[in-house]
Amino acid sequence: MNDSSWPRKAILNDRPYSRMQRLKKLSTLLLAIALPSLLAAQEICNNGIDDDNDGLIDLNDPDCPCSTLIAPENLPSYIRNHSFEERLCCPYSFVSIISPPWLDCATGWHQATNATSDYFNMCGYAPVGFNLPPPDGDGAVGFFAFPGYFEYVGTCLTYPAPANPLLAGTTYTLSLWISTAIVNDYHTQTRAQGEYTAPFTDALPLAIFGYANACVPFPISTIDCIGYLPGWSELGRVEVQPAWDWTRVSITFTPTQDIHSILIGGACDTPASMGGGTVTNPNTGETYLGTPYFVVDDLLLTIAQDQVLQPVATSGSLCAADALAVGTPPPGAHNYQWYVDGVAIPGQTGQNLNISANNFGGGVYAMASTFNGQCLMGSAYLPPPLLPVPFPSIEPAEGCAPLTVQFADTAGAGILPLLWELGNGISSTDSAFSHIYTQPGTYDVALTVRNSAGCTADTLMVDAIIVHPGISGSITASPNPVNADDPQVTLSGSGSGNIASWWWDLGDVPPHTSSSQALDLTFPSDTGDYPVMLVVTSANGCTDTVRSVVTVIKPGIIEMPNVFSPNSDGYNDNFTPLDIQHQYVTGMLQIFNRWGQAIFTTRNLTQGWNGKDAPDGTYFYVVTPDQPGTEKLSGYVTLVR
Repeated sequence: MNDSSWPRKAILNDRPYSRMQRLKKLSTLLLAIALPSLLAAQEICNNGIDDDNDGLIDLNDPDCPCSTLIAPENLPSYIRNHSFEERLCCPYSFVSIISPPWLDCATGWHQATNATSDYFNMCGYAPVGFNLPPPDGDGAVGFFAFPGYFEYVGTCLTYPAPANPLLAGTTYTLSLWISTAIVNDYHTQTRAQGEYTAPFTDALPLAIFGYANACVPFPISTIDCIGYLPGWSELGRVEVQPAWDWTRVSITFTPTQDIHSILIGGACDTPASMGGGTVTNPNTGETYLGTPYFVVDDLLLTIAQDQVLQPVATSGSLCAADALAVGTPPPGAHNYQWYVDGVAIPGQTGQNLNISANNFGGGVYAMASTFNGQCLMGSAYLPPPLLPVPFPSIEPAEGCAPLTVQFADTAGAGILPLLWELGNGISSTDSAFSHIYTQPGTYDVALTVRNSAGCTADTLMVDAIIVHPGISGSITASPNPVNADDPQVTLSGSGSGNIASWWWDLGDVPPHTSSSQALDLTFPSDTGDYPVMLVVTSANGCTDTVRSVVTVIKPGIIEMPNVFSPNSDGYNDNFTPLDIQHQYVTGMLQIFNRWGQAIFTTRNLTQGWNGKDAPDGTYFYVVTPDQPGTEKLSGYVTLVR
């Protein structure tokens, strides 16, 4: 649009200006009184230049009034006290278990549900970090909206009289101002615009819900989405991108029943990211868990044709290179012009704006047009490319090979690991997993993450994991088994790796414990198994534990049967010793026929001779034990089937 088409009188100029802007303008006016010759230029409202040198450009300059709404003066709203200006008292805090329900201070308003929305008014409570005062007067209402917890602004349209129900089949428009602050769970950390970077790239589906043919008593007993309760239905919605700047949004809908009660807040499919995320100070790196908190004002609910609006919506993201802004001007509007943060974008005069294709950044995108000789605009916020912050968890970060390490990304909802690189050629895209480092060394770990807007960020952790060489130990016991008549045993430890210390657990054998590598011990004379344990430790703290058993025995006494029957009946099928400590006594069994020929030899005394290839008859045997002190045994055995 050209400057001549811009109306010069203030027409419903409802765009909020900051105090600093007003002070700059006042300074300019004072300068104009003193030095009128300096003000030769006049602000042109669509060229992106500060023509009058007052520090305010285009729509940011009060010389360029433009309205977000064109409506008859003093147009009544179906919602009583829709700007929350009429009041009985002043709020002095957020609602808590010890405070009054402050929304009762606003005439005609009450707490809508058990989830406590809050009332703000410049007469009492206006938190730091909130964009207050609000656009229309001094009062506003705030609420949370995330899965499992929804706060609402609600009212009955039919009580007290006069009743103003929404009629089935009639089309209505709800328009309102909305701003977003970032708070922690206890509202003790609110931050001014620009001081903190918040990761909220998802939009809030702001919805109006209706209840037909009844004035519902408040508060309603729920903290969840009102749409889950019987009788409540969603009438319409608009997508709202969380932004500190006030923007006017609208919902146009046609109820199918007469609606007596309404609630305004998050729709049931509100994304989980509205429940909070890590908020980072870009200057100091300070972080806290912050949650989007929405503040609304001027809830103008009328028959649709009574309000003339120009909705604007943004979509996509700068990181995904698909960011767009789309305006929906009313019939008859013309002379379109796009602005970002109030400054005109030369040459952008279409109904749609391809933000990514033109390499524009984040901000409030507004489309202005001329409607019936007046300036009409709509705006929507597009987040800048908010980079996610990786929060890797690595446990343990140091240990001995083979080292099992648990990896996890703890950045929270809306941020997903894109790639882990583990420093040894292995990578993963899992959120949480374990990996075994088998080789000693120092490993760098890198993590790349991506948020729901398609923005990526990475972090490199140098020397994130230190793997020390592992060690292994072994035990030698000599002799083993040992004769109970002389149970002297030498235990010695050995192993691989840089072993720095030895520790023995000898159980009942004195001295019970020891830190020597080799030991000369006297075991009990009672036969049996005596467990011993050795723990070896390296200078880096790596350990290995090995166990062994020392056996104390008596010399074996062998008795052989004089007959056996290899007929596979499961009884006396093999020629084996009758009485032998099988696990201790070893030796050789030889079988000879009647001509003195050796026909069978074995060193497995417990298996013996099965005689299956020999005929019935009498055979000579010789048993030669290995154990010193055990005598050779010989005799005759009869094979009978």
